Amino acid sequence: MTPAPAATGRPLTVSVVIPALNAARFVCQAVESVHDQRNLPADCLLEVIVVDDGSTDGTPDLVRTTFGDRVRIVSDASGRGAAAARNAGIAVAAGGLIATLDADDTWMPEKLALQLALLEARPDVSFVYCHGSEFADPAGCAPCRQEPAPFPSASALLGRREAFAVAGPFPPFRTGEFIAWYGWTQALGLVSHVLPQTLVRRRVHAANSTRDRAALADYPLAIRWQMEKRRALQAGRSGRS
Repeated sequence: MTPAPAATGRPLTVSVVIPALNAARFVCQAVESVHDQRNLPADCLLEVIVVDDGSTDGTPDLVRTTFGDRVRIVSDASGRGAAAARNAGIAVAAGGLIATLDADDTWMPEKLALQLALLEARPDVSFVYCHGSEFADPAGCAPCRQEPAPFPSASALLGRREAFAVAGPFPPFRTGEFIAWYGWTQALGLVSHVLPQTLVRRRVHAANSTRDRAALADYPLAIRWQMEKRRALQAGRSGRS
């Protein structure tokens, strides 16, 4: 649905948005996995944006000290969760392509190259995902998927800026927000593709939002958000027919 960007002679910029809340223990690994991407096009530039969601553990200072001007830090003390932090990062991103990565996850070195190749070959595709695997940190602390699986999730996402503009921001919920947003993009007819390669590693640990009982209360709110958006879309289409 969304066409490929027209050739302009300008460098290809991919903005990578990493929401972080008290992520000092692992955010540097996430950032390093972005900087370690291989086989990118010669004209590809990476803009890494870490959005601090009101951390109290020194996360932004650690990122600033470790990476300097290789990472842009956006301060957002709202504490409203990863979705709101992603929206804040996307709002200031300069890239024509936008990727998101949770601060506790990491990418495999070939992730962006393979996704960029897919978008280049398929102008009809708006968003591209991949397969992902899970690992427990520390080992044995929680059950993980035993085999890699399709990963239509925030850490696997790369999309065209125009498609993000059509879909609109992530809904402001602490859990379920990405599933709801993904469903909304499908309702809009924005084409997604899932690569068969395993290119994301999801960290399972005690502080995952999906293990927070209070945050889990947002799941039904996120589903309701999607249903209301779909109903309004259908009503609008019916009114034009």
